[in-house]
Amino acid sequence: MPRDRKDPLWIPLPGLLDIASEALFAEFRSELDQTEYRDIRPTHGCVFRFVQGQGLRLTDIAERANMTKQSVGEIVDDLVERGYAKRIPDPDDRRAKLICLTERGEEAQAYGRTLFAKVEKRWAERFGEERLTALRDLLEEIVAVEAPFAVPELAELDHAKSLEPA
Repeated sequence: MPRDRKDPLWIPLPGLLDIASEALFAEFRSELDQTEYRDIRPTHGCVFRFVQGQGLRLTDIAERANMTKQSVGEIVDDLVERGYAKRIPDPDDRRAKLICLTERGEEAQAYGRTLFAKVEKRWAERFGEERLTALRDLLEEIVAVEAPFAVPELAELDHAKSLEPA
């Protein structure tokens, strides 16, 4: 049962979301640190989260991650130095560069997604599959409405669903 807001132990929702996110990342991180990808840092997540296939411009990564171009640029520089990312000319605008993952970067991204799925599965076992599914569904809905720029894949999915016959 939720605590009353007047209860001194009541924690505002942003605090709860932060704490839960930190717990999930701690579990993820403890396993990642045992692999060849232990040099990947939490800040690198903005690139691994958004860059796929043909790549993205740095400005697009920054917008989706809600970060400055300068911060994302430093993160990309670090990933390039570590062999996870590369810059290539944008075929639509030779003045611009696309940030792409290298083969090693794609392997790390795939491993990270698999590892997140394992952690999520353990959480489903720990807290109940239906409850975790309901939480995920609600969070996907919230971010699709409140921050669609950060989850274009959900917007595309919702658009595809709207085209399906009823």
